[in-house]
Amino acid sequence: MLYTLFLLASGCLRAQDTKDLANELRIRIESVADSRMMQVQGDLICCRQAVPQFYNSRFFEPAWNEMLAHELIESIRVSEYEGLNPKDYHLEQLEYLLGKERLSTYEKTDLELLLTDSFLLFSSHLMSGKVNPQTIDTDWKVSRREGDPVKLLNEALEKRDIQAMLEAVKPTFKAYKRLKDQLAKYRGIAEKGGWETIPIGETIKPDTRDSRIPLVRRRLRLTGDLKPYTYDEDNLYDEILQEAVKYFQKRHGLEEDANLGKMTLDAMNIPVNTRISQIELNLERCRWLPQGLGSKYIMVNLPAFELEMVNEGSVEFEMIVATGKPYRQTPVFSAKMTYLVFNPYWTIPPTILSQDIIPAQMKNPNFLNSLNIKIIAADGSIVPSSSINWATASLKNFRYTLRQDPGKNNALGQVKFIFPNPYNIYMHDTNHPEVFGKSDRALSSGCIRLSRPLELANHILMTDTEWSEEKTRSILKSRQNYSVILKSPIQVHMQYWTCFVDENGVLNFRKDIYSRDEKVLNVLKEPAPRI
Repeated sequence: MLYTLFLLASGCLRAQDTKDLANELRIRIESVADSRMMQVQGDLICCRQAVPQFYNSRFFEPAWNEMLAHELIESIRVSEYEGLNPKDYHLEQLEYLLGKERLSTYEKTDLELLLTDSFLLFSSHLMSGKVNPQTIDTDWKVSRREGDPVKLLNEALEKRDIQAMLEAVKPTFKAYKRLKDQLAKYRGIAEKGGWETIPIGETIKPDTRDSRIPLVRRRLRLTGDLKPYTYDEDNLYDEILQEAVKYFQKRHGLEEDANLGKMTLDAMNIPVNTRISQIELNLERCRWLPQGLGSKYIMVNLPAFELEMVNEGSVEFEMIVATGKPYRQTPVFSAKMTYLVFNPYWTIPPTILSQDIIPAQMKNPNFLNSLNIKIIAADGSIVPSSSINWATASLKNFRYTLRQDPGKNNALGQVKFIFPNPYNIYMHDTNHPEVFGKSDRALSSGCIRLSRPLELANHILMTDTEWSEEKTRSILKSRQNYSVILKSPIQVHMQYWTCFVDENGVLNFRKDIYSRDEKVLNVLKEPAPRI
């Protein structure tokens, strides 16, 4: 249904006014074909292809009326609660034009074009994000939520409900709603002046006295880490405050030792506006998620070093993990787990071969033998390590495959989980469980090391096939390589959130282990283009 009324403060448009407005729209739309850009009221029309498409399909008939215009403006005003900037959507110009008593035909055309461009741009940002992650990070490969903003606008006009349509395209994930609630909370803290800086100095140990303790108490009360309580001495680091500090350390991914050292105080001193920006950019990352995560899926949050298995919206299994080192980063992507392997072989990948294995073998001629790593020629025969000149070996001239046999020294441990992807990334057990005692677990060569791999294997297999823990034990005891194909593949999502709200409603912050935040934030904060 097309709307020919355009209601303004001055009253209804006459038929001639409608005809004049349609004619002016046609002239302005046609001019875009001869120009690389269209400017309206000093702003650039951002959807330079979609806006002409929309009006061409309507034969340039005006689309908006006053009621719908005000609905859109109200939605734009509150876009800051989505972590977006209302100024990106022509808010100032729209308010100016709608506030005038009389508009010329040219100004009415401006208003029409700005309203349409605003809706198309805003709905696109809500669906897929303002930032395209792949333009700033080549290691970010996910299918973003996509939709057709022009189709959405036509549907909204037909139903005469702009706000409902914009609400419907927002992410429905729990993570998004929870982060929005925390954004409002932290903005409230900012409006009251934020928190004071706590001087960095000698570490404050439990049960000691320090003049900074009152500052710590006030800081932790503001973010809800510490509830109001009666204390005996103002400067005493008492047990109740110690528990609050450990709670703060836990939700910031720090060692939970209750010591008020540099790392903990640094985290407390990060300004509230910086935390707000961090929440906003992670809301943006939520908008990058694909439309469907799957009814049952595994989610790995790389900066948090955590894995969750989710079934019908509920977390049914979780564990801590280790991820890629900063110089061997685990990429962001989604893939389907199709099988797992008990007693796996480990085929040495090229990067590890050139950077780790060859140098180690040069230093210690018995290195490969000590780890049960065999050298395999193209015909499948085993080649003695002593027959190779390791001093001249390199990726270019090394024509063999290195493969480690199953066993206690195997780098993949007892089981690996395969979800085919272009990066050769998978999840696996490890022969170095001590890594899970560290708070910073960016320690692998890119794959995900699991702290509870056999529990995950049994959990997956017992819901997918007729399986038992006894069968797992029997296979492991055999030391024989054994593959299990899943009847129902499981979606696996590698994600990167430096700020998130957990299942208990607790806001968590994590270190930006791969220095990805600043690049996203810089683009997210870029102002809308203007003439």
